Amino acid sequence: MFTKLIKISGLALSLLVTSQAFSQSTQDVWQHHIKAFEDRDLDGITADYTNDSVLILNGKTFQGIGSIKKAFSQLFRIFDQGNNKIDPTVISGRIVYITWHFTLNGQDEFFGSDSFVIEHGKIAVQTIASPLYDAMPVTP
Repeated sequence: MFTKLIKISGLALSLLVTSQAFSQSTQDVWQHHIKAFEDRDLDGITADYTNDSVLILNGKTFQGIGSIKKAFSQLFRIFDQGNNKIDPTVISGRIVYITWHFTLNGQDEFFGSDSFVIEHGKIAVQTIASPLYDAMPVTP
């Protein structure tokens, strides 16, 4: 009985440590990603993806580093034209979720949201939705 309890406790501790390490890895990727975005560092931001990564932006799919790099070069040009405020970030396991508010200089505010799935220290999937990209399209 005592041996079984030790095995169960060891398993619970192992799961807890794995869960915490997983969350830390997600946090690290997110911190790197948002800093690269704020710095408009195209190589830095695309380092967060792999050739298997997928970015879906308002129904348009960008797959692989080259395609995602092209999308971010357009996104940087858009976001350089106004002010962006990100609400508190939600991180749960391998998932990151943000909502944001972008104001074009002298124009209305646009609301948007992004979801990220982090796997093995990279962004496997990112989705972005906002009416901003109807007004200022990002093309593959």
